[in-house]
Amino acid sequence: MKILTWISIVTIVIGMVASCNNNSKITTKTNPSNLMDYKKTYGSSHAILSEEELGHETTSGPLAYAPNIPALTNADTVEIRMDVQHKKITVADGVQFWAWAFGDSVPGPVIRVQVGQIVKFKMSNRSIETARLSPPMPHSIDFHGAMVNPQDKYQSVAPGQTISFEWTANYPGVFTYHCGTPIILEHMIYGMVGMLIVVPKDGFPGKVDKEFAIIQNEFYLKQKKDGSYTVDLDAALKKQPTYVTFNGKYKQYVKSPLMVNAGDRIRLYVCNVGPNNPSSFHVVGTLFDKVWLDGNPVNELRGMQTVLLGSSSSAILEFVIPEPGTYTFLDHELADMELGAVGLIIAK
Repeated sequence: MKILTWISIVTIVIGMVASCNNNSKITTKTNPSNLMDYKKTYGSSHAILSEEELGHETTSGPLAYAPNIPALTNADTVEIRMDVQHKKITVADGVQFWAWAFGDSVPGPVIRVQVGQIVKFKMSNRSIETARLSPPMPHSIDFHGAMVNPQDKYQSVAPGQTISFEWTANYPGVFTYHCGTPIILEHMIYGMVGMLIVVPKDGFPGKVDKEFAIIQNEFYLKQKKDGSYTVDLDAALKKQPTYVTFNGKYKQYVKSPLMVNAGDRIRLYVCNVGPNNPSSFHVVGTLFDKVWLDGNPVNELRGMQTVLLGSSSSAILEFVIPEPGTYTFLDHELADMELGAVGLIIAK
């Protein structure tokens, strides 16, 4: 009997070990990191600087201005043009200044490409066209979603010049792009910031009813004697913004809320381009039941109340609108809310 008892115990132990090993194998097979197991392309040919006659078109390719999101281009190679202009923009009622803009607005266009696509990028520095109103400046671009030699691809482009280079989208996510010409802080507070979305090969998991792009950025402005406004670099160095906005305008989504239906599943592509301060992004009246940090589905969190985003950090947030009503989205660092980082979602 004792021998049989020991045999039974040994059999049970062996079975438990085998079960643990089997479970371990199952976990390994379903590890989300396997979703990132695909061939990546590093680097590309040298950038080309040229002088070309500039037409009227300042942007082209899969671009849209937030909160809108552009459609994908169904091709292995995507061509994107995004020229730099100096132009007067409005931040709040009665507050305008001469900004340095990618494309036609601040922030610049939302760009959307897919993992594996080759991005052929072209940018002309058109600041020479408004020399009478705003001094021409060298400019550049830095894509946080690209893996290239920055001294080559992100080099400064003189007024009137054009740069062309290419890169391959290796990782899915939501990324910042900005000017990388010194003083980088100055170029960013003049408006040279934007969002890049890189979609996984098979698309983002799950279906949603509505999706919006939300870019948070800071303005540092001072009023001149003539009543006009200009950038305040000293305030930026002290991290004391004049306005903190969603998509470039003070409380614009309080005046013109985002419209949805009760029961909708919403996806927000949120990017805090900074350039200085963090964001504590929150929606009143619901919870984020999916959060993909940096917009990568591998980095998934669930049931979050607030998502902390450092400067240049991002996330994709999914949530359900539970019933008809008005839902406030804001930076829960409440000083930033008072400076403009607040909006409304109205659900009918």
